[in-house]
Amino acid sequence: ETDEAQLERLYKPVFVMKPSSCKCSEGQTARFDLKVVGRPILTPIGDPTMVVEWLHDGKPLEAANRLRMVNEFGYCSLDYEVAYARDSGVITCRATNKFGVDQTSATLIVKDEKGLVEETQLPEGRKGAHRIDEIEV
Repeated sequence: ETDEAQLERLYKPVFVMKPSSCKCSEGQTARFDLKVVGRPILTPIGDPTMVVEWLHDGKPLEAANRLRMVNEFGYCSLDYEVAYARDSGVITCRATNKFGVDQTSATLIVKDEKGLVEETQLPEGRKGAHRIDEIEV
């Protein structure tokens, strides 16, 4: 094994804790937790050259007020403070340093609750024909 291959094997990012898939209802929270190392596991310090990025269905996930991304000392997490149906998909975390790349994925399923709220309770012939003064108290 060449020195370069040995360095790559020892120092390239490796996910040692992978995320679990997540199911939730719209408006709830969702969380993905991971652990990545870019140095021999016995070394207690993180790799300052490592770049961690999150992807949604293969596209970079943009930071937003309702999202919180953490990358500290090899611990990575992605929190959706409020998840929407449009967030459903494959969530990937990719770690890159000068020795290589590793990535891991999980599925996020956010159940759309709109149908429960928007369905009318009026009889079929009365849909759209009600007024406030027609509602019985």
